[in-house]
Amino acid sequence: MYKQALDTLLQKNTLPKSLMLYGECTYYRNYYLEKIASLFGSKEEQLRYYFDEYNFQSAKTFISQSSLFGDKNILIIKSEKTIPKKELEVILQNCKKNENSFFLFEYFGDDKKAKDIAKIFNKKNGADFVRFFKPNVYEAINLLLSYAKEINLDVNRYAIEHLYSIQNEDISLCLEELKKLKNLDKPIEVSDIDKYSFSLGLADIETLMEKFFYKKDIKELVGEFLEISSTNEVFIINAMENYFSTLFMFYSYILSHGNFDAKAILGYPLPPAIAKKRADMSIKIKLPVYKRLFIELANIELKLKTDTHMDKTSYFISSLIKLQTFL
Repeated sequence: MYKQALDTLLQKNTLPKSLMLYGECTYYRNYYLEKIASLFGSKEEQLRYYFDEYNFQSAKTFISQSSLFGDKNILIIKSEKTIPKKELEVILQNCKKNENSFFLFEYFGDDKKAKDIAKIFNKKNGADFVRFFKPNVYEAINLLLSYAKEINLDVNRYAIEHLYSIQNEDISLCLEELKKLKNLDKPIEVSDIDKYSFSLGLADIETLMEKFFYKKDIKELVGEFLEISSTNEVFIINAMENYFSTLFMFYSYILSHGNFDAKAILGYPLPPAIAKKRADMSIKIKLPVYKRLFIELANIELKLKTDTHMDKTSYFISSLIKLQTFL
């Protein structure tokens, strides 16, 4: 099922005893896991395994134990690795049989593997799964505005849109920045976002992509970005993927309408000079080249995430130089 169906189950209080949460939106996975865990019982009743901590025998023993006092057994596993199907079957069946036991599995590995595991989280096992997708811009901005209101942060919508843009549409990063901005104890404007919110900001991305697009030397600039503690190769690749997605949206809109309107295309305005630059760049790329760029960027990201025995920086920079030849 998807987020909307899960929200309905939460409203009706008809959650299954076991749930698998997966998908590309880290914020939604974490938010719903903690929300559901709190509905199942208290933190004192939880056993949590992170990454490689999972142990089948101890998990099985925990989920199978009974209580004379009505205590809950809430097993929570957060991992990028899959769990053997036979072990999952045992955990799910034991959880189903024990009225005090509940199981939450947050999986953040490969989506193809997730689909295979998700089949085990079925009604026969008293379970279900939820796949989360990245929210659209409208949903994301409203979510961030709602959170700002929750922490009593006075910030206008345009500032939120600007923050979301410079943080490469990463909700989790935006939430952390809003927490920091709360410490200013003042109404937050766009200028405050530019001054206090760190990221590969809009200007940085524009500079990188302009150099990349016009086949200029990018090694020094990429090296400077990588020296920043909160930035790595995957972060930059994600920013580039987001940028090319924006260019493709401009390209599609211009083909259909003969002109461009950043707010109509993105859901929020861009500074006029930047909007025009993106429009100009977008129509210089042909459709087959867009396809080739997206495939190659995805392959680079996958290799960076899965190959632990290589010089990532050297591979990353050489891959970007290769990509420049596509343009």
